[in-house]
Amino acid sequence: MAVSPVMNSAPSSMAKTVQSTGNTGNTAKSAQASGGLGTGSDIGDITDSFMTLLIAQMQNQDPTNPMDNNQLTSQLAQFNTAAGVRDLNTALDQVGGLVYNMQQMNAAQWVGRTVYIEGDNSVSTTEEGNKDFSFALDSDADTVTVTLTDKTGNAYTADLRDLKAGVNSFSLDDLEDFKPSAPPADTEFKVTYSASNESGDVPKIASLKKSIVDGVSFSSQGAALRLGDGSTTSLGDIYLIE
Repeated sequence: MAVSPVMNSAPSSMAKTVQSTGNTGNTAKSAQASGGLGTGSDIGDITDSFMTLLIAQMQNQDPTNPMDNNQLTSQLAQFNTAAGVRDLNTALDQVGGLVYNMQQMNAAQWVGRTVYIEGDNSVSTTEEGNKDFSFALDSDADTVTVTLTDKTGNAYTADLRDLKAGVNSFSLDDLEDFKPSAPPADTEFKVTYSASNESGDVPKIASLKKSIVDGVSFSSQGAALRLGDGSTTSLGDIYLIE
């Protein structure tokens, strides 16, 4: 008996096995007339249908060519395997639904938290301006070159050394030896990055921006975090939570 991937089709597959033993029409009709074939799709109904068909098959088998015990054992083993797979799939579906609901509920606890997501970042050399910047590396990097570019296109670069994979956060005070010169005061800059290793490989680097979570919305696609800048993000896009 072949194991059908769809459990609802199992009774018809077993009926084919019964018909192949010799008394084709009478066996199926006898089983149906007895009222023993279930019409449900749960394991109990399928088990009852299987046993009804098996008994009908044994009762109507050719005495000169009876059912082989090995064949019977194989059919029972395949049926038990199919039933077990169905039970396992049902259990996994229930666990998946539980995990999804827990993720939805946990997302509501992120309101008011600071999160880091991929996006452009800017710093300022004004006294009260933002001086912090962050980026994420997919592997260790010997050198990360930080470039500050002002509105007129003037660029100032400085290097950071021996950085580890993951999220890295720094301040303008951590940068030294700018080229061609130190960035001017009271100016806002866009920050970009490039990473390199002495071995020649180029680690992937992503610019990160941070924002406050103002709220959480829910949909069939999952939870979406509403950020302070008016944008939204999903849980999978977050690099760091503070």
